[in-house]
Amino acid sequence: MKRCALALAAVLWAGSLFAQQGALEGKWWKRPVVARQLELTPEQTAQLEKIFARTKPHLIDLRAELEKKQFEYEQAMSSEKVDRKAIESLIEARENARAALQKQLALMELDMKQVLKPEQRERLMQMRENARRMMQQRRRRLREEGLEDEAPPRKQRRQR
Repeated sequence: MKRCALALAAVLWAGSLFAQQGALEGKWWKRPVVARQLELTPEQTAQLEKIFARTKPHLIDLRAELEKKQFEYEQAMSSEKVDRKAIESLIEARENARAALQKQLALMELDMKQVLKPEQRERLMQMRENARRMMQQRRRRLREEGLEDEAPPRKQRRQR
């Protein structure tokens, strides 16, 4: 019973952390707390939205391409006869797809950062660093308490 209570407390605490971290991912400029802390103007919000709207269709395509390449790789690895050359080719294709997605995300982030004033960029970086630190602390506590195995896998958490 005590273990269940600890697990429930960890999940609830993790949910609040994910909500805070989520403020810095996706449409972070639409989150009232973030917009207020960064002191975003309506013009900046509109510019950020335009950048996102312009980039999002391409990101969807790149993510789909990465998923296809990952699936092809997994299928090849699970077959009984593994052809090293073919697998190498699939790995390279998968990593190229991952690199293309990361590049597009970085370029979108660059475009968005150029909308912000230097002090706003600094505050945003501090907020992201704080969220990162909080996640590290959470993981450390869960490991120490032996609850990490009970936490939902990272991939599932991101899909919320």
